[in-house]
Amino acid sequence: MEVRLNRPHAGNAVDLPMMTALESAVQRWDADPGVRVVIVTGAGGRTFCTGGDLHYFATLKTRDSALAMSERMTGILERLGGTRRVVIGAVNGQALGGGCEILTACHMRIAASTATFRFLHAEKGLIPGWGGGLRLLRIIGRSRALRLLLTTETIDAHEAHRIGFVDSVVEPEQLIGVAHQLARRISEVPQDVVAAHLELLARVDAGDLAGARVHERESFATLWMGDAFRRSIEAFVRPKGD
Repeated sequence: MEVRLNRPHAGNAVDLPMMTALESAVQRWDADPGVRVVIVTGAGGRTFCTGGDLHYFATLKTRDSALAMSERMTGILERLGGTRRVVIGAVNGQALGGGCEILTACHMRIAASTATFRFLHAEKGLIPGWGGGLRLLRIIGRSRALRLLLTTETIDAHEAHRIGFVDSVVEPEQLIGVAHQLARRISEVPQDVVAAHLELLARVDAGDLAGARVHERESFATLWMGDAFRRSIEAFVRPKGD
């Protein structure tokens, strides 16, 4: 499934209707076992997402309203990244602030060579409000994350790849095709195998290393007796010519 952040006239910025639409989309993915991989990208050729819509933010005039918005969007992105489906961020252009936070919730990130990234919250007098700061620290490490967060510097796709924020860089015209190719390859993996890997990742992200160790061993033993592994063993030991 491909999902586009579709407000190109506003830099694909997140306002209340987009937040609601993204929340509904995540709920649909969770309810549909046929959805194996989700690709998130931006509409138009220049921008992935410029973060929160400042016109919408200007309506949040109290601490409680800002906190409620933060909690809601954090929950949406936690559910996005915690889904049993693999989520691929296909970065087609500029990603600013909350747009970068959305990308931190994706399991994998592919960037067009023209893409740029900027965590600009500190420049606005803020800290990431959608959980992206914590996720960035886990993805690229403490010092690199802190530098991006505090300097608000813009990095290009190749630098993002060098520091491990994106997994690969492709030409803009190849981006969606490469993302779909990766999605097809993942979709060929048995669903219980994908789910076991995502659960392992979730436990590690939660800091539950003891639980992760148990889950890895238990899942290995369960999958050992599964149909996919049984078939691979039988095909290997079957006498040639049978």
